[in-house]
Amino acid sequence: MNSLAIIDFGWPYQVRLCLFIVLACLIGVAFLFLFLYPAVKRFLYKHFTVRMYYRTVRKTVLYNDYFLINDFVNTSGGTEPFHIDHIMIGEKFVYCIRDRYYPGAIAAKDTDPNWIYFHGKKSSYIQNPLLVNKVRVERLAMMTGFDSRFLISIVLINDDCLLTPLDNTYSDNFIVSLKRFPDLIKYLESQPVDPLDPHSVAVAVHDLSALNLRGKLKP
Repeated sequence: MNSLAIIDFGWPYQVRLCLFIVLACLIGVAFLFLFLYPAVKRFLYKHFTVRMYYRTVRKTVLYNDYFLINDFVNTSGGTEPFHIDHIMIGEKFVYCIRDRYYPGAIAAKDTDPNWIYFHGKKSSYIQNPLLVNKVRVERLAMMTGFDSRFLISIVLINDDCLLTPLDNTYSDNFIVSLKRFPDLIKYLESQPVDPLDPHSVAVAVHDLSALNLRGKLKP
């Protein structure tokens, strides 16, 4: 008995042909997925950054039973609108999170106003996202009256972004990759400070929701 006779189980030729075609298609789809997945992932993270990053933020919120307000928009002092992608209220701090996608490498220093961004063979200067987001957080503090000691600025970046090591000049301003975001929150929430008052947190969530002008500002 040859090897084909062992695996055909006496099935008709048409059945074996159909099984072969199905298996070949499945294997082809699997190889196609492995080949296209990195490119598709880059496309999604580039064009739908906030939506893709939201999944990571949402997992942290749900796991820790925190509060979350997405896509916060408002103005302060009659100036142009400012935008914060996610406002997450934990047990000890309020995190103002800005999403950024950098498909390349960055030479950075946390106190420099501009960073050098390398993308392929090109390089350019970009505004320091730490300082940009810090300004947004300060505007939020002035508008709401929140104690700035409990406001943490976070710039969330893609895992494959190559970033030079930064000195921790600021204790309330961070840039972190998606995969390290939960660890950063865990570290900050473990700091020896008193938890936020639950009643104050509930009031803050209500006030922030009321202040959110997303979709209400004139273009």
